Amino acid sequence: MKAYDLVVIGGGPAGTPVAIEYAKLNSDKRVVIIEKKGELGGECLFDGCIPSKIMEMSAKLIKELKTLEDFGVVLDDVHYKLVWEKIVARKEEILSRRTKAAKDNVEGLKNIDILKAEASFIEEKSLLVMYEDKQTEQILFDSCVIATGSKAFIPKYKGTGVDKIWTNEDFFNRMELPNSLSIIGSGAIAIEFAQILSTLGVKINLISRRDGILKNIEKDFSQVVLDEISENKNINLILKADVKEINYENGFELLYEQNGQEKKCNSQKVLVATGRSANTSGLNLENIGVKQSKKGIETDRHLATSIQHIYANGDVVDGFPKFAHTAMYGAHTIAQNLFLGHNLFSIDYSKNSWVLFSTPNIAVAGLSESKAREKGLDVLVGVYDYSIDAKFQIENEKVGYLKFVVEKSSKKIIGVSAVLNEANAIIGEGAIIVSKGLTLSDVISTIHPHPTFSESFGFLAKQMMGQIMLEKLKNPVVKSLLEIERFL
Repeated sequence: MKAYDLVVIGGGPAGTPVAIEYAKLNSDKRVVIIEKKGELGGECLFDGCIPSKIMEMSAKLIKELKTLEDFGVVLDDVHYKLVWEKIVARKEEILSRRTKAAKDNVEGLKNIDILKAEASFIEEKSLLVMYEDKQTEQILFDSCVIATGSKAFIPKYKGTGVDKIWTNEDFFNRMELPNSLSIIGSGAIAIEFAQILSTLGVKINLISRRDGILKNIEKDFSQVVLDEISENKNINLILKADVKEINYENGFELLYEQNGQEKKCNSQKVLVATGRSANTSGLNLENIGVKQSKKGIETDRHLATSIQHIYANGDVVDGFPKFAHTAMYGAHTIAQNLFLGHNLFSIDYSKNSWVLFSTPNIAVAGLSESKAREKGLDVLVGVYDYSIDAKFQIENEKVGYLKFVVEKSSKKIIGVSAVLNEANAIIGEGAIIVSKGLTLSDVISTIHPHPTFSESFGFLAKQMMGQIMLEKLKNPVVKSLLEIERFL
């Protein structure tokens, strides 16, 4: 039997940073990370954002190669050969480098252990740990953080091919590049896979139950990506389609219902990206009374569960934004509270930021227009069209917009969103603006370099402030006061 001051279940971005920060602040405390893979990094590193962006980089270069002539660069031979094995090797090298760095960081702290095992609760302050060889051990603890993440949700389809379908985890484990792929879903994972793989030469059937894509993104931005997908010759977009059956015989046949008619499509492989569900199976949370919903573990604003010395963080939490960087923010919050010994610090999702690496990118910091109005906030909304932008014209981009959501009374910018191929590179400024509660005047007084995409923040702030002043000038009293001041 072992005893620890802090147990962290899960070695991803929701768990590992808690262990590291707490161990650094408390060198006399014993900490353990229990991770069934034995490697640190989590879903984002192994099966999500990192490997997908490695493929996205290769796809981006292919797109740029095809546009060279537009920039006055003409090659004698514009043919290229995709060497998938080199992309796979590059992915393995980067993942290996990153997980080694994470492990070295932990092992450099003498008060942290890493156990390659699975954990389940016995009582409120004890766990049963099962190792690979099925040997078990009991662990006692003072505090615990559950950071077990999420897994792909697969609907109950009929058919002989159901047991052969892929999730994102299956794809990245196998790293096979099929000739054709049917993707079921229209969220972030589905869209990124469809656009990246289609650029790498894969014929895609993209099947959405809705009449559009990206249901959690503002329609004016999601429509830009939908238009791009509609023009992609390698993507067969199938909307308002409900998949009923997935069969397999030397390839997949999908039967779906669309507008009351039964239809079918074929592909070499099938990938399901219809959502995520919390990884709580096997934890035996019911043994100790940790409250859960269908969407995950319930926590308060400090990320404490119904049992105060047990916290939960990341995808396993009901309502938690499913992003690695948000999980790291949550990890810092928990570590601070553990260090203090009471829950002083809390989380604020309204300041969250994220990027969808679609073509073009969609990036958001803070509240969207619809979320702000749902909260009953009185807001002003301004949009900057990048088509008038110097950098946009130099880059020969097709479409792009920047949007501010501004609290009317204070002129604070509470939401920033952009649809642009380089939106990932500029949204960091939006995150700082929202986090620090900066106003339109604050952004106007910032001197942005020219020509860059980031100077659009200043342009839009001036545009919106100008409109506000014009509205004020319609008031005769305000106009008279300004005329008096000018005279004086």
